Amino acid sequence: MSREEPRITIVHLAVDYNTPQRPRTTRAIEWTIGELGEFDNVVVAYRRTTRRGERETEVATDTVKKLYDFPFFGLPLGLGLHGAMRAAAKRTIRRLEADGIRPRIVHAHKLTFEGLAGYYVARHFGVPLLVSLRGEVETKVFRFKPQLRPFLRKVSRRAAALYFVSAWFRDEFRRHVPGLETRERLLPNIVRNIAPVIDVQPANDRFVTVLDLNTWKRKGVTWLLEGFALALAREPSLKLDLIGGGSEESVGLVRKLIEERKLGEAVSLLGPMPNAQVLARLPAYRALLLPSVNETFGMVFVEALFAGIPVLFTEGTAIDGYLGGLDVGRTVPPRDASAIADAILALWQDPEGYRARIAAAGPALFAAFDPEASITRYRDDIRAAVAGALVGQD
Repeated sequence: MSREEPRITIVHLAVDYNTPQRPRTTRAIEWTIGELGEFDNVVVAYRRTTRRGERETEVATDTVKKLYDFPFFGLPLGLGLHGAMRAAAKRTIRRLEADGIRPRIVHAHKLTFEGLAGYYVARHFGVPLLVSLRGEVETKVFRFKPQLRPFLRKVSRRAAALYFVSAWFRDEFRRHVPGLETRERLLPNIVRNIAPVIDVQPANDRFVTVLDLNTWKRKGVTWLLEGFALALAREPSLKLDLIGGGSEESVGLVRKLIEERKLGEAVSLLGPMPNAQVLARLPAYRALLLPSVNETFGMVFVEALFAGIPVLFTEGTAIDGYLGGLDVGRTVPPRDASAIADAILALWQDPEGYRARIAAAGPALFAAFDPEASITRYRDDIRAAVAGALVGQD
């Protein structure tokens, strides 16, 4: 009787992973790791704190083999970032060793934070390193912390594979870290309403925006409302629904922005809704409008396209780089209210045309965002890296 191969243990290092000790965040990484049930997944959920001495705790979970809430001391604005993540890595190694966990591979789910720790953890255990790239924070660190660039290049070259969640970040990354194109892959966030055929419904007379109102600055709400006001002056029948909750302060600030622009009759705050309710409502809207200033991916854009409605997003961010020239929405320059107004009016005037093009683009969109295909490639990379067929440079 042949012996079974031992299951591969993966240590995932992730800041954006939910534990009871932190405010709720996106579940994108949870959903991706959840597709790797054939492996033993150990998640170290890093959480920056300005209090020294907080200790990691193991969290009860039925979704992964082990989950640690892992606070680490770090200063605001990324001051002393390398040192903070190296210290976090040393503590991570000690905890894994103490618990008898010996990974066969490490995945850092962001380059410029978790990747710094991942380099040291993978080197200590002598195992391959995988790194994801999420453009929002990566751009800030590469641009504003030039002293870190040499080490970020070292981390990237150590990686056996580099997973771009943000396709739009590839060009900037290549300017800083050239020559690794053969190790680059796309790994879009998992979206639940994807299907190979997109059924479209007739458009109503309302646009929609879906967001966490606590992020209204980063999501470009000021510029959206400025642009909407300009478009409304040219087409008085425009209407916009804002779906999403937030703190009392954030809701009040967004309401003030609406009132200052005299948009109270045209713009409605609908409050938070469960994702299933949002997905049920999306197909009837004219289009999704969300000109974020800096958006790593934006799962709602994919949800909207597979609901059969066009999208407005900022060029060089969000799902830019995934659409391959498909005419299924409008991109706008960042912080450009006039361009946003023009795009809103173009989407208003041609709802049937956009819906027809989205339906025709269904197979191409499915190929770009199909989670089964991307997760299959990811699993294959894990096995290849563990077997030594996919290697980085020490």
